[in-house]
Amino acid sequence: MIVKIIFYTLVLFLNLLYAETALKIGTENAYKTKMYIRYTLANDLNETPTSLSKSVWKEDKSAFNTIENLDKAYWAKLKLENTTKESKVYYLQSENQFTYHIEFFMLRNGEIVNYREDGVIAKKKERMFNTNHMIFPVILKPSEEVEVYFKILNYNKIDIDFTLVTKEYLLDFYQTYNIVEGIFFGGMLLLFLYNLFLYFLLKFRVYLYYVLYTFWVTVYFVGFFGFMERYFPDYMLMFQMSSGSFFIAMTLFIQTILNLKEQLPKVHKSLNIFMGIFFLLTASYVVCLEAEIFSHAQVIFDFFLLMVPVYVVFIIISTYYLAVYKEDPIAKVYALIWTLVAFFGLLLPIVYLNLLELDFPIDYIFQFVILFEVLCFSFILAYKIKEIEKETLAQQKLLVQQNKLASMGEMISTIAHQWREPLTVINGIVLDVDVDYKESRLTEERLEEHLNNIEEVTAYLSGTIHDFMNFFNNKKTLESFYLSTVFEQSQKLVLISVKEAVLLKYGMENDIKMFGYKSELIQALLIVINNAIEAALKQNKKAQVLIHATEIESRVEITIKDNGRGIDKEMLDDLFMPYFTTKFDRKGRGLGLYILKIIIEQSMYGSVALFNGKEGAVCKIIIPKKLKMN
Repeated sequence: MIVKIIFYTLVLFLNLLYAETALKIGTENAYKTKMYIRYTLANDLNETPTSLSKSVWKEDKSAFNTIENLDKAYWAKLKLENTTKESKVYYLQSENQFTYHIEFFMLRNGEIVNYREDGVIAKKKERMFNTNHMIFPVILKPSEEVEVYFKILNYNKIDIDFTLVTKEYLLDFYQTYNIVEGIFFGGMLLLFLYNLFLYFLLKFRVYLYYVLYTFWVTVYFVGFFGFMERYFPDYMLMFQMSSGSFFIAMTLFIQTILNLKEQLPKVHKSLNIFMGIFFLLTASYVVCLEAEIFSHAQVIFDFFLLMVPVYVVFIIISTYYLAVYKEDPIAKVYALIWTLVAFFGLLLPIVYLNLLELDFPIDYIFQFVILFEVLCFSFILAYKIKEIEKETLAQQKLLVQQNKLASMGEMISTIAHQWREPLTVINGIVLDVDVDYKESRLTEERLEEHLNNIEEVTAYLSGTIHDFMNFFNNKKTLESFYLSTVFEQSQKLVLISVKEAVLLKYGMENDIKMFGYKSELIQALLIVINNAIEAALKQNKKAQVLIHATEIESRVEITIKDNGRGIDKEMLDDLFMPYFTTKFDRKGRGLGLYILKIIIEQSMYGSVALFNGKEGAVCKIIIPKKLKMN
């Protein structure tokens, strides 16, 4: 008997010690409730507020936030007192969506007068005000005091903060809320679709990682703000997977956009380890939640929260290292963005774990910081693609020049042969002059004849040098020229390098004056002509190449026909691919037609097509008559 008296006396003392003060309700539209809420542990998931008379209530729930109590629910109690002489209708509102299951009880004079349930497993679509937030009505009579109880089952240590508000406050709040969330999710959707389109268009893998990151971030916020359980109740598994998934997608994006495999291989490998950890934690977390093993889920949740700041700091240090020591422009922007994201991102768990109290809505700020980050990533991607395009154009330009040099290497021996005979002629004339001089036959007329012969031969050699110097000149300048000169110079260069008998003809109704890249047009024609000659000679035929040009308004159409066997139909679609060759004797490099396409389409803004004619292959080139100067 004495023990019972001591026990009840102790319980009464503790209840008085932690006795809650009633929240006084006057004429305000909104009241904070946190400082008025008291907590106690639930002994039974089926118990009701009427059986809590012997429970000890505390100002916070840290005392029973232990591993052995993680599978248990806890109670939150709030007293409300209407200090006015009018009836009041208020609503307890919470934006926290981490609640697994919550039961709401309102007691008047110790009797339950209102009961509702909500949370993830309750899946209440019929929430008050058609909102995704948890809202519970409270009706207060004049000068009345009521008690509100919440029985809460959640799988983490995050407190649920309720605000007591009027209907007018809620209507005004949700007008702003809908605009804010509309901007956020609309922006995320647009960025997702835009970059998904770019991925299918460009096939750059980094766009895929960006799209996956945007998708999982959106899924996370859809669940975080309660839309998942309201509109997609069967997809809560996706929300549970979203945290780890967007970290993995973001890591893949970072590795690719910063080229960490080449620039920082050790950091690249470390991030692979982080991805493995995030995958294992997320998978284990989902399994524990689905099995309702909350004690294990809590341990995994805590470890995940511990890993996030370590991961963030590692990323920031790596990006600043690239920015400072490698002078990577993308890393400079990325480091600043991630510093901002990390600052607000790390504030979230600190606030949710009640380690810090802020007067501004950190979750909404973080939401728009993420939108800003995703938008910046889109600009970074655009910059990266621009840099890749510059490198590609530089490589293509180098390929064009290398093709010229390769052609020069093939023709250098024929040039030497071409010059041997004129040099022999010059040497013979010099000997004639010497003999005539010694025999006193070198008259003025005869000397002039010898000099004229030498001048004619040297003019031929000079013309040959001029042709080759123009062709192999690396300077890309726009100039005026006649199309006939292009055909003539192409013919000279072909006939110098080809020893076999070749019939090469060109024709057009009227000569066409053009303004463009003369040297590159010659190179394009040489690629087609040489391919045509090789195709015909392989068939043991005398090569015949016919070129015809037609002026069509502001464009010129050049048609090149040969008498080879034509092109295999299965190869037609791949002819312009780099390193694709039909020369199975390994003499071909597979770049000729690829370079042809680059010259015609990118340098001259024209088009090129290859198809089979009656006797052989036909190449049709259409280019502007005049190119515009940039």
